[in-house]
Amino acid sequence: MADDIVVYKNRRNVIGVSLGTDVSADTFESEIREKAMTTAPLIATWDVAFLTDGTDGELVLTLDDSELDTVTQKSGYMDIKKISGGEPYAVFPPVKVKFQDVVTE
Repeated sequence: MADDIVVYKNRRNVIGVSLGTDVSADTFESEIREKAMTTAPLIATWDVAFLTDGTDGELVLTLDDSELDTVTQKSGYMDIKKISGGEPYAVFPPVKVKFQDVVTE
């Protein structure tokens, strides 16, 4: 995930992530923060779920439009944390997120 992620305000945002390995025994968390550090103010939290049962390594990140009602930032950073065997692992380095207004009401 090298490209910036665009998150549309006033829209439900859904992103697919393919990890390419069985992750069915793992859990995942993902947040968008103002800076690429855990101590930075939290902007929004993704809901992370398996596309099927996790054996295919496919995840779905969903961010409901209601989470974005009060977002005033133009950008932030996100990553995904995998918890496997009680230990936290990075899935990929922090990625820049751009918040985009929409045209159609």
